[in-house]
Amino acid sequence: MNKTIYFLFVMVSCTISGQQSSEVISAEKLIELKSEGIKVIDIRTKGEYDQGHIPGVIHIDFLGDDFLEKIRKEGASEPIIIHCASGGRSAKAAKILKEDGFERVYDYSGGFKEWSSKGLEIERE
Repeated sequence: MNKTIYFLFVMVSCTISGQQSSEVISAEKLIELKSEGIKVIDIRTKGEYDQGHIPGVIHIDFLGDDFLEKIRKEGASEPIIIHCASGGRSAKAAKILKEDGFERVYDYSGGFKEWSSKGLEIERE
């Protein structure tokens, strides 16, 4: 898919009922936003998280019964970055969060698989 078509696809995909949904970001943008103090939330399972994660993230399992309750504690008016393994869960979570009133949600759609494949720093439990 060339960059123009991909850009148009993302722009169309990010519009839900005339409302901007999450912004899909790259690893480089995640690093930039994280350095500005924006929280990064890893929504993978505990097992995935324990095998390796981006340093300094908050872990909240998207598949957990209390996902929404826990993530609301981070503040719906504060920008957040979410990521999963490779983008599937984070796209679903971003939609849910926007519908729940979160104002600014960044979706690192490359996820931990892309992060680790780029050789970027990881931590292990």
